[in-house]
Amino acid sequence: MRSRLYIYALVFTILCLSSCVPTKHLGPNEKLLVSIEPKGLQHIDPAAIEALYQQEPNRMVLGSTPYLSLYYFGQKFFDPLKIQQRIEGMKQKIARKVAAAGSDSTKARKIRDRINNRIDRLEEKKKEGNFLMQVGEPPAIYDSTLMAETMEQIDIYLNAKGYFNHTATYQKDIKKDKLVYITINIDENDPYRYANFSYGIPDTAVLNLVKSAEENSLLQPHEIYDEAVLTLERDRLYELMKNRGYYDFARAYISFEVDTSYAGHTAQVKTLIQNPENDSTHHVYKLNKVYFKSDADRFGIARDTVTFNNIRYIAYDLKYAPKVLDQKIIIYPGQLYSQVRTSVTQRQLADLDVFQFNNVLYNKITDPRDSTNTYLLNAFINAIPAKKYQETAELGLNYTEAVPGPFSSINLRIRNIFGGAENLDLGLHGGLEGQLSLEDPDKTVLSKQYGANLGLTFPTILLPFGGPSILSANNPKTRVLTSFTSIDRDEYKRTNYQLSYDYIWQKARTTLQIPTQQLIFSPVNLSIVQTDRISNEFIASLEKYSQGSKSLIESFRSAFLSYMAFNFIYNTNDFTQTLNARYFRTLLEVGGLTKELGLNIKLGDLQTFQYAKANPDYRRYIPLGGEQYFVYRINAGVATPLFNTDVLPYDKYFFAGGASSVRAWQSRRLGPGSYATEDVVFENGELVRKRDFALEQPGEVLLEGSAEYRFNMFSFINGAFFVDAGNVWWLKKDETKPGADFAFNRFYKELAVGTGFGIRFDLAVVVLRFDLATKVYDPAGINGEKFVLDNFSFSEFFTRNNQSTLNIGIGYPF
Repeated sequence: MRSRLYIYALVFTILCLSSCVPTKHLGPNEKLLVSIEPKGLQHIDPAAIEALYQQEPNRMVLGSTPYLSLYYFGQKFFDPLKIQQRIEGMKQKIARKVAAAGSDSTKARKIRDRINNRIDRLEEKKKEGNFLMQVGEPPAIYDSTLMAETMEQIDIYLNAKGYFNHTATYQKDIKKDKLVYITINIDENDPYRYANFSYGIPDTAVLNLVKSAEENSLLQPHEIYDEAVLTLERDRLYELMKNRGYYDFARAYISFEVDTSYAGHTAQVKTLIQNPENDSTHHVYKLNKVYFKSDADRFGIARDTVTFNNIRYIAYDLKYAPKVLDQKIIIYPGQLYSQVRTSVTQRQLADLDVFQFNNVLYNKITDPRDSTNTYLLNAFINAIPAKKYQETAELGLNYTEAVPGPFSSINLRIRNIFGGAENLDLGLHGGLEGQLSLEDPDKTVLSKQYGANLGLTFPTILLPFGGPSILSANNPKTRVLTSFTSIDRDEYKRTNYQLSYDYIWQKARTTLQIPTQQLIFSPVNLSIVQTDRISNEFIASLEKYSQGSKSLIESFRSAFLSYMAFNFIYNTNDFTQTLNARYFRTLLEVGGLTKELGLNIKLGDLQTFQYAKANPDYRRYIPLGGEQYFVYRINAGVATPLFNTDVLPYDKYFFAGGASSVRAWQSRRLGPGSYATEDVVFENGELVRKRDFALEQPGEVLLEGSAEYRFNMFSFINGAFFVDAGNVWWLKKDETKPGADFAFNRFYKELAVGTGFGIRFDLAVVVLRFDLATKVYDPAGINGEKFVLDNFSFSEFFTRNNQSTLNIGIGYPF
């Protein structure tokens, strides 16, 4: 242990010495900006002030500037003159090759494009530096002019937030003769608040409309004045007008007149909506006719017209059922023009995934027979069909716990297969992976997995009655899915045949926002799990770890499963997980009810199960500013046999440990509770008790949580410090497995704890993750040794051991 500490101390010292602040490259009058810190803020978010800096300081870590040091180190290998010589050489190469191409203009163009792309990359390298320079950061030479611009931006921002009487000054401290530390002192003082509101709207129809929607106004008495809120209020009024027939209305007609001299720290706001320049009123437009066009123009050839529900479908060959399209189109003749109905129509047509692109155009028309001079529009919905056949292929690596292996998948989508916007998906997948043997933990076995799937998706809810109109505004789908999967290991071979019938729909906070809720109801799920082969050694292992119970053996028998499921997902985050967001998913599942309903379905000697399962999962994402995030997760679940049965299907148990669970434990090897599977082995002529992590550890109760501090290290490389805690338990007490059952008076003492550090490579289209985790608290520690952090050794991350684990994954753990 002592020698290990000496090594760590030596490495730490070398890093500190190599990363100290390098000032030798600075000129005589140059100083390095290393810190800007705002102080005195009471209500304003410091991150908002930091975003206004016109000059970013060099980042410091433990009193050093490693990013700057990395930049200077990369600069040693950077020669812009050589890069420019290469650029000139490539330009000459273009001239030679184009001359050799002669009159072949196509070949000449390809030559220019290919070599110019290389020149562009070299120009970027010449400007940005080499890889090390881009990962690091250049010196931030202190510039007093940029500091003055920063203070000006802060004044503008604080005034925009209603703090008109604020004061903001800065203090410059110079340390070690070359390092500049800036402290910005801000006194917000009392903000200005809205006192009363009035209107300057000469068009009485517009004035009445605005007043009728006053309850939705974002400007409320006594709220703090905020220019950002004024902008949002302007957008609200603009949308109000555009959704009530005012086709020609422009955002520029709306302005606000703010008077801050009314009384102390108050602001009067007058909403102004001007009339059009050449007219005394704003005009309301109605829809006259609506056309839907779904194929390209053929010059001189007229299209056929099919009218359905007052919409004219014009096409040379109409390939889409008007009855289905009518559920997605919500603009009709006789309606007032509405921007929101237009956008929703476009979105719902896009959700069908049978059109490559769609838009809605409007033409003004004048009807000479209309003595009332009504303002009319014709609507033209243009939808360009997507490719009938779309093939996708995927190739990658699987990694769970031992040796990575290749996987691949091939998928084919056939769109609009029956003419009603139905999509058929066919897929094949397969992969190999080295996993720990379930019989001998010191042995790695080859796991082969392959399968196929076929799915048919309908753009509506299919029911015996009323289906087409149900949830029509929520992108409803009915999906029929069948699949086949085979897992072949040394210990066993299992095949799963599955058929499911799902209803899927989505909800959004408002009509035009991206949906934040997805709901999936699966009234029919049928599955046959067939154990084609199982070794005698594996059966012996199951018997051993069952401690006399037949539960694990029964779970591995061939079986027929029938169940209903409901899945709800609420997600306000985006793909990059950079928003202040929440995620909540819950799964409810009940299996084997057919027997209770009088349908005793039996397929040969296949075992059947009756059970219930619930699994809620909550996640929170909190931005801290500067590409830093605090993220946490709580995942729980309970599954129980029903109606006097005592066994769950093996795949319905909960498991803990692995790359997306408690990462210090190998996949599915944590638990149950404080019970430990042990082996007694000979070591140095003595019998020694040792933990046995060979077999997976299922449970009926799951509780786990994780917390991560995520931050950017350099460029596309991110880091994370994390802590995980959790376990699985059985519901019923088993005398042969003390501590394996869930009990309220001790479950919190049985939460295993692990911690570690992660490196994530954000490659834009995918995140490659390496998490190094070690055990802190093991509730099943042998001989009472539960706090096991002292057993940590960095070198063990890359060996097979029971203390630390290297997890490799695609995407974030949660």
